[in-house]
Amino acid sequence: MTVLHTETLKRWGGQQNRVVTEAAGLNKKGHNVIIACHRGSVIAEKAREKGIKVYEVNMVKQAHVSTIPRLMSIMKKEGVDIVSTHSSVDSWAGGLAARLSGRRLVRFRHNLYPIGRDPLTRFIYSIPDRIIVISNAVRDVLAGCGLKKERLVTITSAVDAGRFDPSVPDLRDELGISRDTTVIGNTSTFTEVKGQEDLLQAFNIIGRNIPCVLLFAGSLEEPFKSRYLSYVDPGFRDRVVFLGHRDDIPRVLKTIDIFVYPSLLEGLGTALLEAMAMGKTAVVSDIPTFRDFIEDGVNGLFFRVNDPGDLAEKVLSLMRDKDPGRRLGENARATVLERFGIDRMVDLTESLYMEVLNAV
Repeated sequence: MTVLHTETLKRWGGQQNRVVTEAAGLNKKGHNVIIACHRGSVIAEKAREKGIKVYEVNMVKQAHVSTIPRLMSIMKKEGVDIVSTHSSVDSWAGGLAARLSGRRLVRFRHNLYPIGRDPLTRFIYSIPDRIIVISNAVRDVLAGCGLKKERLVTITSAVDAGRFDPSVPDLRDELGISRDTTVIGNTSTFTEVKGQEDLLQAFNIIGRNIPCVLLFAGSLEEPFKSRYLSYVDPGFRDRVVFLGHRDDIPRVLKTIDIFVYPSLLEGLGTALLEAMAMGKTAVVSDIPTFRDFIEDGVNGLFFRVNDPGDLAEKVLSLMRDKDPGRRLGENARATVLERFGIDRMVDLTESLYMEVLNAV
């Protein structure tokens, strides 16, 4: 079968990673998966590196009148059987192009934001044959907004356990961090809902008790970097390291001793899964999404959402007694290997696509 993925967003994140990983996996199984994305998107570069065919189009709302015919032309040229859409703009353009050209349509939903009940929103969510959600938490939100549960299929995103291998070298020598210094870290994108402010405030408490380093990997430019750093007491600011965007995330994670994921709202949390795959001790916010695969005290530790004091207490407990942390890390990797493998995600997605294509 030939599958066309459409994607609006230009930046790189868990959503775009899911698209490229699935496309590469299905291509490896003998299918033909191509991607249509916004011009200049990071996903275009990443996809081409994997040998995936890419079309760059003007994926903005104001260009629907030209983008929809362009997508229809691509579908005809490539003999597309099924279209998968991901974000708001491309779900309109790709969804309408699919329906106008008689293709099957699957909508992906990656986040927890409720959808509107207005007629236009209801229409665009009514036209897909199926809606794939990346977690049960996302499914529950959409069902709560009135979408029929039988149209919602949970297929979680995956982690390449071969790439996120705990045996990779770390960055301590490169960063000038001694071997006996504890590194607390986070590798998610910087947005308000990711909760990095809580981690920075907790670092003040942690740093007053035990010297350590706080390490971030994720694109962050001024003046936002200064704003984030302002949450940290002046005496501790030299212990905060902003690496910016990194392509060697496994090595970044290897450098981190305690991974903190303080997200307030999360569809799944690919960065957390990557850290778990690396066998990292994870301290995470107690939100419904994470309760689906984190068991407190078994493969991670929960802290109360929006509570830097409780976050600091959990991290300090692991710094004072490292043995429980090692066990948590081992169990975390086992969880990822069992539940979030690439082969499992690709097989489930392939089955869903075939079901949609064969439906009468």
